[in-house]
Order: sequence, then structure tokens, then C-alpha cells
Amino acid sequence: MVEEPFYVGAREPRGLAPEGLSELETRFGAGYRVFGFSLFHTDHVFLEVGLTGETPSVSLFDEATVAEEFPIDSIPPETWFVEQLTLAFEIPESNARDSAADLREQAAEGTDIPSVDISAAVDFQAVYEYAATERTEATGSPTGGDGWYTETSFRDDRRIAAVDYIVQSAEIRQKDGNRTYTLKLDRLGGLYARIGLPVNEEIPEEEYRDAVREMFDNIGLPAEAVADLTFEYSPSIW
Repeated sequence: MVEEPFYVGAREPRGLAPEGLSELETRFGAGYRVFGFSLFHTDHVFLEVGLTGETPSVSLFDEATVAEEFPIDSIPPETWFVEQLTLAFEIPESNARDSAADLREQAAEGTDIPSVDISAAVDFQAVYEYAATERTEATGSPTGGDGWYTETSFRDDRRIAAVDYIVQSAEIRQKDGNRTYTLKLDRLGGLYARIGLPVNEEIPEEEYRDAVREMFDNIGLPAEAVADLTFEYSPSIW
């Protein structure tokens, strides 16, 4: 059984579908989405824009603290907030100042994750062009078959932006009695293989590798690549 497209386990597309970025459509396909992005003040203090809800959310993080009050000395100046918010959203400076004041006030009051919702259009093209212009290098995360890809932009070894992209993926399942063989593949070449067994049942390694080789061959992947896969055991799941 083949099911597609998936968007990190969900059948319905979520996040933002940018327009006018042909380079990204070429890399990720026309169905790609943006789940969110981050803009960095320092290498560990940043604004995170979430795009999976009904209204975009903006949160302030300090990675140097975990489940603690936001440190006062990590609060960025108002001018930085305004610059980032007017870059990311189609809003006037006055609205950006109001949101900046709200975030700064929450941080000063000790809120662990200061956050605001912004009911305005997201200017992702501006964010993308900023990252592409200002960075000196970029790295991408492995996708693992689910299509989640994070691209992080650096300037002189310091993070300046990170974008969470979602590309389409497919799930292929094959039943063999009570056993279920599952492959997840995404457009960027990520792969995840799982063998589901009944509780307390074991299966010889060569037997499950043969089954996965057959699945690879059926979908046009090189069967010899299965030899490079490492399977880990967990209770009732291979």
C-alpha cells in the first residue's frame, strides 16, 4: 500500500505555501511548505515565527536557559525587534513597536517563553532573501523520510536565520501475516524503514532484510543499499 503525499505524518498540508520563489520550488517541489523560521539576535537568543496555527505566532527564546525565567540581560533592544518584525511581516512600524513592547514586557516580567500572535501577512520572500544575501554559509538537516528539513544560515560562523521546510513524503506498507514492513521516503532522499512485529516475536535479520530488499526493488530503489541500513530493536518494533 502506498499513501502520499504526507506532510510530516499529516495528510493535509499545513504551514505557509510561499509564492514566487522558483529556486525553492526547484529544490523542494511545488508542494513544499514553510512550518516556521527563526531570526537570531545572538547565537542563542532568537525570535521564532510559527506558521502552523490559524494566526502566526512569534516567540522569544534563549537557548542558554531551559524551563527558566527569560534572563533580563538577554532581552534584545526594541530596535532589533522592530527590524525583525517588519522584515517578517507586512506590518507598519507602529504595529511592530507594539508587538516588540509586548514581548519585552513579558520577558522583563519573567515569562519563560514570551510570545505574541500577529494577524498580518508573512513576507517570507523577504526573510528568504535576507538569509540568502547575508549568510556566508548554510547547512541542512537530514530528513529521515518524513520531509522535515531545517536550513540554517550562518554569517562568520554565527547563526542568523533558520527555516523549517516541509517537503512531500510517501509511506509504503507491506503486510506479511502479522508483520508490517513500512518505508517512508521524502522528496529530498530521506528514508525511514520499520518492521512491526507482534509482541515478543523475533525475526532473523536476513529474513527482514530480504523483505526490505524486495520493497526497494519494487519501487525502483537499489536493493543493495539495504546492506547499509542499521536497524535498532525496541519493544515490539524493529
